[in-house]
Amino acid sequence: MRKPPRPVLHAARLADAVLFWPVLIFVLWGQLRSDVPNELREIDDKLLHFMAYFVLGAMAGGAFRKRGRVKWAVLGLIVVGATIELLQAYVGRETSFLDGVANGAGAIAGALLARFVLDPLRARWGYDSDTPST
Repeated sequence: MRKPPRPVLHAARLADAVLFWPVLIFVLWGQLRSDVPNELREIDDKLLHFMAYFVLGAMAGGAFRKRGRVKWAVLGLIVVGATIELLQAYVGRETSFLDGVANGAGAIAGALLARFVLDPLRARWGYDSDTPST
């Protein structure tokens, strides 16, 4: 297999890190809206929470080279998800412990999937030899 150029992989990681913030803002905006769009009413809200935080977790997993930083990013997403659930009471929405659990589970699953995909590729191509950090 031909080794991709290092600048391409670096640019992809940087784009992921930059795009994370608008995606996070969009997810937070969606969670703090006082109404749910009609298009989303038919979808189970736990699935919506899981998928939104899955995407955020996967983006965090891809943006950082070191696993220790990914752990902190996922912990931050879990805290943000729980905080948003509490804040929903102030914007006329119902708070739900299970929504917070779905947020956390999505962030963890997304980050794990990103690492399970990216770590072997990085090792195969000889980039970012990453040893587990504490």
